Amino acid sequence: MKSVYIARCGRVKTPHIARMADMQSLSFLGTRWRLSDLLDLETLLAQGEGAVRERDRRVFAEEIGPRIADLSEARRRRVGLRLWLSQRRQRGDRDWPSEGWHGVMGLARWILFIGMMILGALLVWGLCLGGDQRVHVVIFVGLTLIVPWLGFLVLLCLRFVATRRARSPWLIRVLLRGLSRRRPEAGQRWRAAFSDTKAARRAVAARASALSQWSGLGYVVGAVGAFVVALLVFDVRFYWEATPDDDVLIHGAVAWLSSPWAALWPGAVPSDAAIQASRLMGGSGATPPGGAVAGAWWRFLLMALLVWGVVPRLVLLVWFALRERMALAGLDFQAPRHRRVWRELAGVSRGAVAEAHADGALVLDVGGHGIDGEAVRGFMLRRLRLNPTATERVSVLDNDAEAAADAALAAHPPHVVLIAADWMLSPRQTARLHARVRDTVGEAVPMVWLVVADEAGTPSAPDDEHLARWTTFIDGLRDPATEITAYDPTV
Repeated sequence: MKSVYIARCGRVKTPHIARMADMQSLSFLGTRWRLSDLLDLETLLAQGEGAVRERDRRVFAEEIGPRIADLSEARRRRVGLRLWLSQRRQRGDRDWPSEGWHGVMGLARWILFIGMMILGALLVWGLCLGGDQRVHVVIFVGLTLIVPWLGFLVLLCLRFVATRRARSPWLIRVLLRGLSRRRPEAGQRWRAAFSDTKAARRAVAARASALSQWSGLGYVVGAVGAFVVALLVFDVRFYWEATPDDDVLIHGAVAWLSSPWAALWPGAVPSDAAIQASRLMGGSGATPPGGAVAGAWWRFLLMALLVWGVVPRLVLLVWFALRERMALAGLDFQAPRHRRVWRELAGVSRGAVAEAHADGALVLDVGGHGIDGEAVRGFMLRRLRLNPTATERVSVLDNDAEAAADAALAAHPPHVVLIAADWMLSPRQTARLHARVRDTVGEAVPMVWLVVADEAGTPSAPDDEHLARWTTFIDGLRDPATEITAYDPTV
């Protein structure tokens, strides 16, 4: 029988829902996260308690929950939140910032491209028209290829430093500031969304790097266009100069730059004789040679711009787009605000559940306070959809009990429920216990911390202040397969 995830920390085997999941096989092409989706999600979360409505819970339980049932714990939250966001968008009950984001990003991309294209064209136009249409090939290559790539490397280093300091690139911050003027209440949320997780920071850095490549591409495209026009209109000559009487450096540079196309187009590679003939001595006043010598040089420079200026940037644009996609695919949504909204969405409604339809769970009595699975069995069946099968004691001064707990964990139970008293949170010891259990059962096994108020071995509802401390701590573990719930004697 197909197992379907319904609650935040349990599974229920329901034939009807299983058949529905089979009929509505999920296509995950529409669940890919984009940076604009993060803006919309954070805008929803900015509403606080009003972000999740009763209709959202009903739609999640009836439509989204069954479709993500068979996903791993790590993917379930990412896909589930994306489907919920899509469902909210389809209602059309609000203006989404993603619409403005796409417009701002498109405008920024074209402004950078066209602005740098004009700059590159003016630079090459000046080089070709200055000095009686004589072009110094070393200066030409330096200003059109070397300087832009050096600038890119500098920006890459600065981006690396900013990413390590958990800061989004300045260009993205500027664009977000422009959007924040229309939605000041969500501006801080947006900045947090792009900086509080490593995956989001990588995606933002990839987008900023792609924008820088658009500007570099515009620069080279403008340079190529101006160069071609200058060649068609003027009699452009080419030369080079060097104080040492040694042309080994220029020969080596030409051979290295032309290596990608030398075999395919030998005419675009200046020969040794052409290189020597185009060398001018300072103050000689001689005119660089034309004809075949000039032809070899302009073909070489044009190919250098295309091969070393245009092609690498197109490759980098594709690479940064893939890197952004891969980074967003790694979003875990484990920040406290994400875990809170997930608990609200994936929470189950009350109601009796037959024991045969509940999954088994190993119960761990943390601290040995005497509250076992039988004491909370009704709550686990109705709220968690879990049936306690065995109870072991952990974090007690009893080696035999600890060994029994380790053996039960090594048997790979399908679920683990840890019952802890609300007053006994010790972050260091609790983190060690959590890591111990997780290392034994694996990353995919759902774990639930059930917080109770211990009244002489009888469970009751925990204190709100203690529960808030437990919730903050568990959320800080950023474990997608771990949740926390409070015992409710009325369930």
